[in-house]
Amino acid sequence: MLGKVFERVDAYRDNATKTERKFIDQLKDMDRNSLIYLSITDLAESLGVAEATVLRFCRKLGYKGFQDFKLHLSQDIATDVGDDESKPKRLADEMADSILQAYKQLDYEECLRVADKIIGARKLCVFAVGNSQIAALAVKARLIKAGINAENASDNHAQAIITANLSKNDLLILFSVSGGTLDIIKLAEIAHANGTPVVVITNYSKSPLSKYADYLLYTSRKEAAYEGGSLATVASQIYITDVLCTAVFERLGERATENAGKASGAVSDKSV
Repeated sequence: MLGKVFERVDAYRDNATKTERKFIDQLKDMDRNSLIYLSITDLAESLGVAEATVLRFCRKLGYKGFQDFKLHLSQDIATDVGDDESKPKRLADEMADSILQAYKQLDYEECLRVADKIIGARKLCVFAVGNSQIAALAVKARLIKAGINAENASDNHAQAIITANLSKNDLLILFSVSGGTLDIIKLAEIAHANGTPVVVITNYSKSPLSKYADYLLYTSRKEAAYEGGSLATVASQIYITDVLCTAVFERLGERATENAGKASGAVSDKSV
């Protein structure tokens, strides 16, 4: 089935069931610029259908899933709308807005609660995939200066094996912009089965991953499918990471200051 997204939708409507036609009409009434920012959970809830219904519909149109549907819709919108604005200025605005939106929905009390769990954890693991791994590594880099080691692995199999051996005395921090990354959801499922507390850092409160969160922190809410892994989104993740680690330093007090001093001394001869 060829053509733009809603050309495919219109073409399919002729052979759709009565129930599917109702779904299609509701979908067509939605603002397309808003649609590309929704998670599958958000869309299903707003249309009063099951997530499986949305997924089946996308596949009937020839897409791999809802994310693939949104990717093609985003490309259609980008083709239809010109962009005369300076690209460097637009990127700067997007990055600044991403951080500002993360700040507006920040719950510092939740950060302090997570900080207490980080400090008290027997073992701390911070996992992500794709560009979100940048934020996960940032957590590790910042916390080691406070004397806290955060284990990180980029291999999916290694992540699963490490998570399988965590207990209720440990802590798992997971990054996922969409909250729909299958490998990360699997880690949350494993941790939940073990009774391991899970911290989720994501854009969406209503997502498959968020269901497993004992603690939930939000990055900027909006990211179109074609922007997946954009550095503007990473910037908001780094901001949340910095705030979270600042909360850890606050809780540790003088101990963190002493450890940070030791860390600085250990690398003082690495620069000219």
